[in-house]
Amino acid sequence: MGIRRALLLIAAALALADASIVTIALPPIIDELDASVEGAAAVLGVYTLVLAVALPPASWLRASPRVVGAAGAGLLAAASLGCGLADSLDVLLALRALQAGGAAAVLVAVFTLVDGGGAGRRAWNAAAVFGFAAGPALGGALTQALDWRAIFLTQVPIALAASVAAATSVDLLPLRESNTTLEPAQPASLNARGSIHASSAATLALVSAALTGVLFLLVLLLVTGWSTTPLAAAATVTVLPIAALAAARIPGEPTTRAAAGALLIAGGVGALASVPEANVLWTIPPQVMAGVGMGLALPALATERTAAQAANLLAARHAGITIALAILAPIAATRIDGAVATVREQGTALVLDARLPPLDKLELAGAIVGDIDPVDPRGQLERSLDRAANKIDKEDRPAYAALFRRADEALVAGVQSAFVPAFAVCAALALIAALLLRRSDPWVVTAAIAAVVLAGGAYLARPSLEPEPVAIANPCQARDLPSTGGIDGALQDVALTALDRAACRYGSSREELALALVDDGARAAYQRDHGVDPRDVLGLVGAALGL
Repeated sequence: MGIRRALLLIAAALALADASIVTIALPPIIDELDASVEGAAAVLGVYTLVLAVALPPASWLRASPRVVGAAGAGLLAAASLGCGLADSLDVLLALRALQAGGAAAVLVAVFTLVDGGGAGRRAWNAAAVFGFAAGPALGGALTQALDWRAIFLTQVPIALAASVAAATSVDLLPLRESNTTLEPAQPASLNARGSIHASSAATLALVSAALTGVLFLLVLLLVTGWSTTPLAAAATVTVLPIAALAAARIPGEPTTRAAAGALLIAGGVGALASVPEANVLWTIPPQVMAGVGMGLALPALATERTAAQAANLLAARHAGITIALAILAPIAATRIDGAVATVREQGTALVLDARLPPLDKLELAGAIVGDIDPVDPRGQLERSLDRAANKIDKEDRPAYAALFRRADEALVAGVQSAFVPAFAVCAALALIAALLLRRSDPWVVTAAIAAVVLAGGAYLARPSLEPEPVAIANPCQARDLPSTGGIDGALQDVALTALDRAACRYGSSREELALALVDDGARAAYQRDHGVDPRDVLGLVGAALGL
């Protein structure tokens, strides 16, 4: 492979990787640019949206592919430099849009400039699959080694080199007149005139949207939910591109491969919804299945012959990703916020029930009951509890360690549950794609069975493998008290009993009331939900005494 052609294919892979390359870097972007989860998701969504819109017009240009490629790569380099220096979310989003415009020109030009033989077709497919799947892994490695800005700054020399490679390539016909054929066989997604079937474009969009479950949701779960380091998360998600590249070489009839691939993606993403604990090993089999599905489906659905067809199919792919992000980001953000609120209540229950002295519980209350950052809730909880541990007496360390473990399990379980609906949506999209293809070949049936076994098995096994949930007891019923001994222990038991009585009278849990007594936001929510001010001393005393 010539150096110019290699540089062009690397640039094309980079343009596709940019759709997901910043996923692992979203938490530091949120922190540094003061963004929300939805705003950070827009860093991905604006790129895929503009790319989907810009790709077809880029293929209509009556210009030399080397001119279009050189200009597009130059724009990609300039926009990447700007992204790496951006000091606000708005600026970053605007420059991401420019990045996508340059990427669109690069992709249609590279498709035309690569060799038209079988080797060129295989190289294009490999670049397309690898770029699409490897984005999070590449971004995570750069974020861990340097900084999230390095994701963009390292693209500058690559894009500039590709610009030179395009400008010095052999001149061809204008893009609109080019009939470059990378594969002589008639692809399944094209009709006799070479135009794209709407159903095939829709299927490709659905499959791409479903893969957002691995490219976005899984990465967000690893970094935000499990507090995995960017490098560890990057290493974990390398399973997806490796499996995809391996499966892309599996031969077979295109529609059969596409249907089987869609089913495997559904099974892999569905299994991710039932991961029982924060252990990256549980994500490997689902990633392997989804990666194999990706390697089977994408090349089979995106078998194009001209630059215009390639642009239209890539546009369909990124339109699907954009729609998925628009749907999934708010779901994930809302559910994460809800999970954090639930964990605060469960953490309060753990603190109140722990066999620890009252003064130690006051220290722990600030760690567990205080605000937990939705961007990195597990990491913040661990840091807060580590600080509180320094003030715990040696004889109380075993009880504290048990509380620490249970609080961490409750948080992880709560955040994981927040992702379940979004994973389910992605799995459903892949199933719809498979149904649209209407195939019942033995390979498709085998893929369906494998998907059911993995996703169904994970769903059935999860209850027996996940930690016991933290129960919020009924305050109107008697419960065991910490009974830690001494005058302080006796006073603590009396106070907890009084808190139970007041909560029963107000119609809330003891934990809700305790939170409302120490947190202003929880107090306002308590007044709204239960119609009483929990800090009204006379009312609280009267409720505690049953008056």
